Amino acid sequence: MLTQLLNRQFVLDRVADVRQQLAAGASSGLAVPEPPRRGASPEVAAAVEAELAGEAPPQAAEVEEALALLEEAAYHEGLESSGQPAFRSPPVERRGEEPAALDDTAFLSRDPVLSNFQSTLELYYEQEPEVTVEEEEPRRGGGDPVAVSDRGLAGAESRRESDGRRVFDRFSTTDPGWVSSVFAMGIRRMRKRYPFNPRPAVPAGLADDARLVVVGDWGSGLPRARRVAGNMRRDIEAARRDGRQVHVIHLGDVYYSGWHYEYDRRFLRWWPVREEEAGDIGSWTLNGNHDMYSGGHAYFGTALADPRFAGHRDDDGDATSFFSLHNEHWTILGLDTAWEDHGLEGPQAEWAQQRLAANPGSKGMLLSHHQICSAKEKVAANNPLRVKSWPVLAGGRVRAWLWGHEHRAVAYEPIPGVEFPRCIGHGGVPVYAGSKPSDPLPPGVIWEHRESFTQGLETWALFGHAVLDLRGPEIDVAYYDENGVEERRETLR
Repeated sequence: MLTQLLNRQFVLDRVADVRQQLAAGASSGLAVPEPPRRGASPEVAAAVEAELAGEAPPQAAEVEEALALLEEAAYHEGLESSGQPAFRSPPVERRGEEPAALDDTAFLSRDPVLSNFQSTLELYYEQEPEVTVEEEEPRRGGGDPVAVSDRGLAGAESRRESDGRRVFDRFSTTDPGWVSSVFAMGIRRMRKRYPFNPRPAVPAGLADDARLVVVGDWGSGLPRARRVAGNMRRDIEAARRDGRQVHVIHLGDVYYSGWHYEYDRRFLRWWPVREEEAGDIGSWTLNGNHDMYSGGHAYFGTALADPRFAGHRDDDGDATSFFSLHNEHWTILGLDTAWEDHGLEGPQAEWAQQRLAANPGSKGMLLSHHQICSAKEKVAANNPLRVKSWPVLAGGRVRAWLWGHEHRAVAYEPIPGVEFPRCIGHGGVPVYAGSKPSDPLPPGVIWEHRESFTQGLETWALFGHAVLDLRGPEIDVAYYDENGVEERRETLR
């Protein structure tokens, strides 16, 4: 991810820049995307070619419609941020030391149109010879890692305003025709989603002493997310040395909008299971809202096509987004809550009930991207996920539900139908640590991940993951931060 594209105002300025240049006739909005530009590195050239492969050039009306959607999204963005909700800036201890807004440093929009525009801009800047992408030099003497990104655009330097706001020097998009055409292709994919497969993956057996390594919202590819992957690798190898079965589970979201190049560069490249281990270690990844911002095409066609994710296959060998792991003690069900946003597309609820009925002596655990409850974000009583999952929960078999989406780690008090509701969404998205360890917990919360570090004027929450060790009818859960430090341990029964 490029530092500038994580700044909300920089993105909005690029929207205006593209429209102004097109209006002035600087470049045609009908430009056919040419893969790749001369001077692009072989790696970037391959990424551009893969992204555009098989895509018909957009027609004039298609480009104009996409740009109209972009202009509308930018208008609403100017009124209210679509960035990460419920994260406030850290408290100011001294006047004149105001931290930047999170949108200035880690703008990850929940608007799919703006997210596709961010994906487009990054692909453009990476292969445009007139633009230089620079790697930030490692810090001398070690210490805290780069808080957000270690890559940025040369000539677009940042400065801090008196109110803490982070702004960048003027920077122009030199080929708005290329950008608008590729963006239109992304909007086309968003609208023509990859078909949902209503058939589940073939059930996978689970050893009584298996280890599950779980991470959520990890697909940013940022330096600290890669550090989490290293810790996950440590936990994989420790279990393998003991001869134990291992499954590694991602709870969804590859940023900005789940394009093919984003899966390749932010997810598959850093996945802690090696390619040669595909037949020995289970790999699973759930569908998230950012994965669906480009229609889920790369989720199904790139991520699930990787041999490491071969478990995501139905009886006919086709890729599918929901799966089950089971032994005599536990039935663990991975749900797709993103094809239908914050819901359950297709027969998943009935399938979950059937899987639990087929293993009557077992306890149930659900895995999803979206939350069933929250102390930070409103989840309506008539939310599709709540409504459709209730028949599953009403049976009294589900002991735990693990999800991501909120970019935090939280242990909740029991809710109807679930004894252990847990959010594990702090794998790879930078957020501020808005609460001190000594602050009171929100209602309904028994533990919240609050470990942090300060860099400059900002205090950042640490990333992390969880390890679930099965012990027959019980599961020991350990929560680790990005430094590999165990923060919490509990037992699910």
